[in-house]
Amino acid sequence: MKRREAKDVHEKTVLDSFKTMLAKEGRVLSILERPDPPDAIVDIDGNKSWIEITEAMFNKDYARNITSFPPDDAAHVYSEQNLLGESEETFEQNVIKVVSKKYEKASIRSIYSTNGSGILLVGLFSPFVDIEVINDLSQVVSEIVRNNDARFNQVYFYDRAHNFYKVV
Repeated sequence: MKRREAKDVHEKTVLDSFKTMLAKEGRVLSILERPDPPDAIVDIDGNKSWIEITEAMFNKDYARNITSFPPDDAAHVYSEQNLLGESEETFEQNVIKVVSKKYEKASIRSIYSTNGSGILLVGLFSPFVDIEVINDLSQVVSEIVRNNDARFNQVYFYDRAHNFYKVV
């Protein structure tokens, strides 16, 4: 599987898990298109929307370990023993960066101006994520959403097991 195919499979599994989570709430999600960007055009309970998926990684070494495993066109890069590099940004800074980038991207701004508000799904990939960290990060991301345009009317975190946590 090539790197691009691995990304597509990952996004599809996240969308399928999100669909399952919504179904448990009695809601229906249908995937209409996968244009990239956004990662999906969807219908939720009769309302057309769009979904963008991003990930916040614990650090660069951890990210290389996770993202280099599935593709055939890149060698797998194992994490170093020292996961806590002193020069690395904190996980919170990484979450802030990936969410803020979605507000900076011209392509996402264009999608918002054409299609209205969408949904942002943020993967939290860290060995130290628990409900307390999720609650703290929810407050930080809620502040980012409040201080920007309305391009994301819903934001969810998800973990490696694809459990979803509503932020906004």
